[in-house]
Amino acid sequence: MSSPENWFNNLPKITRTYMTLCFATTCMTQFGLLSPRTIYLDFGLVFFEFNFWRLVTCFLFIGKFSFNFLVFLLLLGQYGSVLENDPFVAGGGASADFAFMMLVGGVVLNIIGFILGYPFLGIPMIFMILYVWSRKHTEQIVSFWGFKFKALYFPWAMIGFTLLTGGDPIPELAGVFAGHVYYFMLEILPNTKNINLLKTPQFLTNLFPSDNRPMTGGAAPRQAGSGATTGPSRYNWGGGGRTLGRD
Repeated sequence: MSSPENWFNNLPKITRTYMTLCFATTCMTQFGLLSPRTIYLDFGLVFFEFNFWRLVTCFLFIGKFSFNFLVFLLLLGQYGSVLENDPFVAGGGASADFAFMMLVGGVVLNIIGFILGYPFLGIPMIFMILYVWSRKHTEQIVSFWGFKFKALYFPWAMIGFTLLTGGDPIPELAGVFAGHVYYFMLEILPNTKNINLLKTPQFLTNLFPSDNRPMTGGAAPRQAGSGATTGPSRYNWGGGGRTLGRD
């Protein structure tokens, strides 16, 4: 079994960078090196005081040190890495398409944050990634607290668990909504209406070059893996062995 260091170093670059920034942000806020007031989303400060960084930094905080924080960080590392290596095709290559997905999702989540008044959008972003992964690997089997089901239902199981434990499901539902907006525009509209609205912009392709860039035009075939022996479904969420749940 590889060490945690090897696992982290083998993560694809965007997932690894985002995980690092989320962890560093929590560390700095926890130890008083960074005030959450300087990074939270406030459109009054964005538009009238030109604090444009808040449109991005609001995605870097996923809470103080807690078991819940650990769960979301591992969700990002586990499912984000799989999706970054094999995203829905948007014409720019794996990492570029993944970055474009986060960009589109970020715009949608900023709008939701404006409407609902949410100061931090890190959990919705991670849940958006989880939802898009579940649409990419619909047939893969996931184990969650001893129950096994298709990956398509995994985000809903997580939301149900949040409700059962008295948590607020709205941030997770916001992530599902943002993920479905992206999935709908990239996969459903081209296949049902022949309308192509999304294509990875060239600057992301240049920023994240890929040696095996997928062909443009048309959605990537969905990969079913109910019998797969690799991938994130091997992690036993709340079953025996490595137990992971939510606080």
